[in-house]
Amino acid sequence: MNKLTKQMNQAVLEIYAGDSVQHVGKPTLKALRDRNLLGADNKLTDFGRRYVISRMPLAKQCSEMSLEYETVQLPYEGKPEQALLAYYESLNYIGISTEGIGIFTVLKSLMLDKLAQYNSFNDRADACTRYLEAQLTILKDKAEEIIMSIPSVSRKRYISNYHEIISDPFIASEYPELSMEFAIAMYDAVDTDVYIAVAKKVAEDPYTYRNGWPDLTLIKEDEVLFIEVKTNDKLHESQLITIPTMRDIMLFPFRVCRITK
Repeated sequence: MNKLTKQMNQAVLEIYAGDSVQHVGKPTLKALRDRNLLGADNKLTDFGRRYVISRMPLAKQCSEMSLEYETVQLPYEGKPEQALLAYYESLNYIGISTEGIGIFTVLKSLMLDKLAQYNSFNDRADACTRYLEAQLTILKDKAEEIIMSIPSVSRKRYISNYHEIISDPFIASEYPELSMEFAIAMYDAVDTDVYIAVAKKVAEDPYTYRNGWPDLTLIKEDEVLFIEVKTNDKLHESQLITIPTMRDIMLFPFRVCRITK
């Protein structure tokens, strides 16, 4: 998007706040429409609303998105995500800090047999290692059939598929946090209908919804938490898309935690 002038920024902020567009000049309105910030009705588009929220401080972003927000003082060395994960593990949560890789691997495990059946190379190993977003893009015409195979996959078959995926040397090297314990906990905590709904949404735009997932996925019995870890930065564009979309589908808590030492 082309850079906005100070006048354009002021106008879009005022429109978001509910002010009338009558005082905004026609050239400014046109410029905002050209940037897809306003629709033909001069109301903010979804992109326009995200643009405004992207300029807010983190706490205000969370407030506008009805996201739980907390600040935690947690001494740590290395990555803050690992420190917060360790904290929750001390509270008996099972979790990983791989953003969307965890949920995508669970989905791939649930759909692996169909993904392998329709694999372009007739190669089950390729279905195990190829990123799910790529497979759902390549197999777009088969996506509905692939997704609707989920209910027929038994717990035992799912666990076997997941083990097959994470046993691949590339997956094991790139994503060592993907454990059997995590796989079993996710299967037992999340209803099949939820996985189907998430998979259908991902299939609508796989390369958009592969991004923006919170850092941590945590499970304790039937409780699932998704936590985005922040230190100094704010929520970015992909998070402003994926987090509210998936929260509304999954109905589990999505939370932002700012870590301070």
